[in-house]
Amino acid sequence: MLPPQISDTTTTVDEVRDRTHVTGRATVPTFVRVRTVEWPERDAFIAHLDRLKDARGFRYDVALAEAADVSHSAISNWRSGKQKPSLTAITKLAKALDVNPHDLAARAGVAEGFAQASTPTQLPPELETLLDHYQTTAEPNRRAELLSFVSRVNEWFEGTAPRPSDERTRRAG
Repeated sequence: MLPPQISDTTTTVDEVRDRTHVTGRATVPTFVRVRTVEWPERDAFIAHLDRLKDARGFRYDVALAEAADVSHSAISNWRSGKQKPSLTAITKLAKALDVNPHDLAARAGVAEGFAQASTPTQLPPELETLLDHYQTTAEPNRRAELLSFVSRVNEWFEGTAPRPSDERTRRAG
C-alpha cells in the first residue's frame, strides 16, 4: 500500500488517527511542550557562534559538531534553549574554532568554571561587534589593521582623559 500524499490542507487530529491507524490507547498531542532553561546570553552566544562558524568555513552545525567532537543535537539544544553548553563543550568548540575558550565561555555565560574570563559578559553592543570582527577575521592583515585602529582610539582616549592633577587644580580654584 502506498503512503498517503502530502497536501497543503490542514489536517485534524482525528484525520491523523484514522490515517495512521492509531489505537485508542495511543494519543496524538494537540500541542508540544518544550522545556527551556534560563539562559539570558543565548541569543548573543548563538549569533557569535554563527559568525565564528561562517568565518572558519563550517557551513552546518553538524560539521562544527564533528570537528569539535560534540553532539550535533547538543548544538541544536543550545539553539532552541533546551540546554546550556557545558565547559567541556565550550573548550572543544573553542579549539575547533581556534578562539580563546575563556572568551567563548564568557559569551555563553558559563565562565564560572574558569579561573578568569578575559571578556566580561556585559559589554556595550559596539564593543561586542568590535570583538566579533577581530575574532571572526581570519586574515592576519585585517586583524593588524583593526588593532591599529583600536590603538589609535586608546591613544586618543588617554590623551583626552582628565589627569588626576587637573582635577585637584580645578577643585582648589
